[in-house]
This record gives sequence, structure tokens and C-alpha cells, in this order.
Amino acid sequence: MLIQASMQLAPGTFALFYHYALGKNSRTKADNLSLYFTLGIITFMATIWLFVYTFIFGFFCDKAELCLNFVPWLMVGVLLAESIASLFFYYRKGKFTALYVPRLAAKNLDLHAQKVKNRSDAFVLGLFSGSLELIFTLPLYVVSVIELMKINFSFRPLFIILYIIASIIPLFAMRTLYRHDYNLATIEQLRVRTKTSTRIFISVGFLLLAIAITYVGVFYHG
Repeated sequence: MLIQASMQLAPGTFALFYHYALGKNSRTKADNLSLYFTLGIITFMATIWLFVYTFIFGFFCDKAELCLNFVPWLMVGVLLAESIASLFFYYRKGKFTALYVPRLAAKNLDLHAQKVKNRSDAFVLGLFSGSLELIFTLPLYVVSVIELMKINFSFRPLFIILYIIASIIPLFAMRTLYRHDYNLATIEQLRVRTKTSTRIFISVGFLLLAIAITYVGVFYHG
């Protein structure tokens, strides 16, 4: 949850979108549109959760002990690769907070953020911004779903809800900054100052997750 909450693409897109929304609309309408942006993020996450949950449980019959022996090793390898990638490639080189996404995709996000006029536009923007970070977040969904196999079925929806809530907290934090008279420039300065610590935190998070899976998955389950 902490790694997911540290991802920067959705908050960065939200900062652009809210800036443009405030410039064209009243604060009340900007707030209303921001809720639909957030709903787009939530819908995307819930869809991915459902897809990964169905896929994994379809193979392993809802029983953790049926996980194949190679699964812990596979996830450890993926998470180690994510740790290295997030440290060296998550942010592009330079003074600012440009991320790894292709420049064309980044320009499209900025263009769509400028053109948001109604709730459906905001919803689609939120939906799309979540999809571009799957290369880093998909392993988190997989690991979480595998761990869900080990707990009682009735607690699984609660865990998923908590995961999603933790993931959208940065959006509400961004909105709070705007409400306290921050603008896009000052928010960007703040994001630049925290860039190094964010990158290290995400990288270390993936590394610790790999170590945890090695300990629990490999040592205890072969």
C-alpha cells in the first residue's frame, strides 16, 4: 500500500488537471470534477484487482498451498527488477519531475487535462492516468492477491478497500494543497524537493518486499 501510495503519475496528472480546472471554472465545479477524476482512478484499480484476483484464483483454486514452487522465485525476480528500475528509470534525468512514460503519452495527458469540461472527461482522465503506471503497480496487485489467499474470504474485500483508500490519499493531499493557496508552481517545487526521497522510498519498498517474499515464500513454502 505504501509503495502504491508513493507512485507519482496520478498525483502529477491530478495537479495539472486541477490547475486547469480552477483556471476555467469555479472552485466548486473544480472540486466536483476532481471527485470524478478520483472515481476514475478507483474504477481502474478495482478493475485490475478483479482481473488479477480472477486470474490467479482461477489457476490456484483459492488455496495458497497450491501456488507453484516457481512463483516465489518469479515474484522475487520481478520485484528486484522493479527496485532497480524505480531507482534509475522512474524519473527522467533533469531538474524536474518528468517520469518514465513516453513523451507522447505525457503530452496527451497534459492535453486531456487541459480539455476536461465535464465529469466524464475527468473520469476518463483518471482512468487513463492509472493505466500508464501498470508496469510498476501490477506486481503489487499480484503479490497482494497471492497474500489474500492466506486470509479468510470475508476479510478480503476490507483489505482491497483499504488498499484503494491508501492509494488515493495523495490525490486528496494534492487537493488540500490547492485549498491552502498553493498553486501548480509551488506544488511542482515541493515535488522536486521530494523527488530523490520518493525514488529511494519506492526502490527500497520493492527491495524489502522481495526480501519478505524470499523469507516467507521460499523458506516456508519451498
